[in-house]
Amino acid sequence: MRHKDICIVGGGLVGLSAALALSRLGYSINLIEARSLGALQDGTIPAALDARSLALSHATVKIFTALGLWESIESLAAPIKEIHVSSSGRFGVTRLLADELNLEAMGYVVEYHLLFEQLLSAVKLEKNVELLSPANVEDLDCQPQGVALNIMVEGEPQKLMADLLIVAEGASAAIRERLGVTISTTDYHQVALAANVETEAPFSGIAFERFTPEGPMAMLPLTESRYALVWTQHPERAQQLLKCSDRDFLQELQKRFGYRLGVLRAVGQRASFELKLSRAQPLVTMNAVLIGNAANTLHPVAGQGFNLAMRDIAVLYDQLKGLNLRSEQLGIHLEKYQQLRMTDQQQTVQAGHGLVKLFSNNWPLLNHARAAALTALDLMPPLKQEVSWRGMGFGQGLSTLMRGHL
Repeated sequence: MRHKDICIVGGGLVGLSAALALSRLGYSINLIEARSLGALQDGTIPAALDARSLALSHATVKIFTALGLWESIESLAAPIKEIHVSSSGRFGVTRLLADELNLEAMGYVVEYHLLFEQLLSAVKLEKNVELLSPANVEDLDCQPQGVALNIMVEGEPQKLMADLLIVAEGASAAIRERLGVTISTTDYHQVALAANVETEAPFSGIAFERFTPEGPMAMLPLTESRYALVWTQHPERAQQLLKCSDRDFLQELQKRFGYRLGVLRAVGQRASFELKLSRAQPLVTMNAVLIGNAANTLHPVAGQGFNLAMRDIAVLYDQLKGLNLRSEQLGIHLEKYQQLRMTDQQQTVQAGHGLVKLFSNNWPLLNHARAAALTALDLMPPLKQEVSWRGMGFGQGLSTLMRGHL
């Protein structure tokens, strides 16, 4: 039976980032992923990934800087100089500006598959990380002396032992159920459409968050004259928009978004995903810990899902630094991790959930109140700064990685 210090289940963006961060502490790591990651990197990227982009908060940028990854990622990313928040058909507008915070950018937008390729390439160069892909966990047993896993690697059974198990496999419930973790789920009965859109206007660095009766819409700047669209719709309407022609899709989008970016010229591959909020309790059980979407799956309204996961990794990094994972101190530090993450996770989840409930309806009186609230926020610089700093990931203090160094 092979033994590693840490076993990470899930080789998506969160699992890859966790492996890179914790390998810097000198731990030996097994990274298990069900998909064939080599095939993904070799060009067979699913259309859904090709259509998706991520907004990286300022805190996430600091973490990637500490890991020595930001320089290569930055060359592929577009800076967010301003966030423009509005309500469809109403006068209220709020603008959050990087200049007002003395920053070059409030965050950056990068296409999912480009970030994935960067992280996977970095993991393959890490001598402390062994990547097992495609591989599936068939069974596991949490014991006082560690976690025993039975896995299937390309059809061949293997046994692994690790001092610490990190679950980063996204929203899949399989391993969480084996660990006895309870999942609470809220179905928003909404679907998010994702696509890349070519615009008439040149690059401006402005990210648009527009609230419509169907739900929030985001247009995030990409490189050149492209924007990443995330458009919330009712399920039936989403299916219609997925199936219609590019011309009809752009006409409908133009009607709802307006002409702030001029004429919308072209749209790429469209993808969709159902929107649900899920929360896991507890985050820690024995010598296993949940991070990322395994702990919290959020509505994309504020673009906080991946950034929240990166803060999970940063706090876990601090708690494991210099720790003997076979000592009794591991349990104490994991419990400390759970305590530190509860407030940030709860506030981030509640903020996103509140925005969805507040703006995903068309009640006349509430429409006026929302518009007035956006206008009031724009006229209150101290409150705007507080909102901006929290959105950039600094609402709950700084970990070592969030300061930009190891």
